[in-house]
Amino acid sequence: MSSLIFSLPEFYTAYKRWVSQNPLKASDYEMTTKWISYFLAGRINNSHILSELVYCLSNLLVLFNDRLISDAQKLEIPSSGDQLKLWLTVLEYCEVFLELSVKKLWGTSAKWILVVSVQLFKCIGRLMLVYHHKENIIQQPPIPPLYRRDMKKAEQENGVAELAQAQLDSISFNLKRSGKTIRKIDASPPVGSRNWKPIERALFDNEQTIEQSLAGQQLIAESIYILKPMVHLASMACFGTQTWKPWAISLILDASSLHLYNKGNKKQDSLTKKQKMQLSRRYVGLLMYLLRSPFYEKQSKKRIEALLNALSKSVPFASMICLPLNKYLPFWQSNYFYLWSN
Repeated sequence: MSSLIFSLPEFYTAYKRWVSQNPLKASDYEMTTKWISYFLAGRINNSHILSELVYCLSNLLVLFNDRLISDAQKLEIPSSGDQLKLWLTVLEYCEVFLELSVKKLWGTSAKWILVVSVQLFKCIGRLMLVYHHKENIIQQPPIPPLYRRDMKKAEQENGVAELAQAQLDSISFNLKRSGKTIRKIDASPPVGSRNWKPIERALFDNEQTIEQSLAGQQLIAESIYILKPMVHLASMACFGTQTWKPWAISLILDASSLHLYNKGNKKQDSLTKKQKMQLSRRYVGLLMYLLRSPFYEKQSKKRIEALLNALSKSVPFASMICLPLNKYLPFWQSNYFYLWSN
């Protein structure tokens, strides 16, 4: 037992070294774990809970490995809200599994207590990130997975930038007061080939856009987006779970948030490329309203089932995908396309 305890730190150190040196191989193992969760669905008793557990653990494994890689390669600058974002990310990965487990153990009432508690914690946490920690647009999840296949390309680009910077430093120096870049005398070209223009240090610097904290209409837009789940749950308590009013209220809040972002960004183009990409995901997310109750039960369900049945009959081998999808779509719709979650 003592030898096992003493070997655990060594095992962790070796695992940390292997993950940081082989991020793509680690991604392959993580993806295999996720495919196991898809395979388990519907094949054994309580398979939905077991499948969701495996899927949840696979996401947590990705998060854990990303943290190891990021710390080893120093990819991110630490900020004051990192710990809160970590807890929000873990909760987002686990919430469906928690809902299914609580409903199985203690019933529907306990499930709704958990839903309200989870969404209240997420709402308060996100508001703290925006107002206290001056976070910009909240991502989903708050700590997104690393794009590991782009890391090698980024390393090469950083190497080129460092080489260019070293070349610039060898032929120039900066004035202490003004910071102006001056060419060294021994590095000057012949008089006939000089263009007499100053060296532009910015040509060798990496392009970095500072993400400023939200303000004005953008701050209001993000607050609406964060508060939407709680407003939706409150409207469900007032009007019922199968009426159109909660669905419409949620859609109006999402559309209003995006409209305010779009309006504010036209006045001053202050959003970075990363922020604009996150907003584009929210625009695409509006399509999910087609699969959300009660629109799904009253409009989309029959049309989707008819389309899947037609594809399974007319397209070769399509039945291998369409029939299981048609079978499990109602379960997935009830657990993954609810409106109270962002």
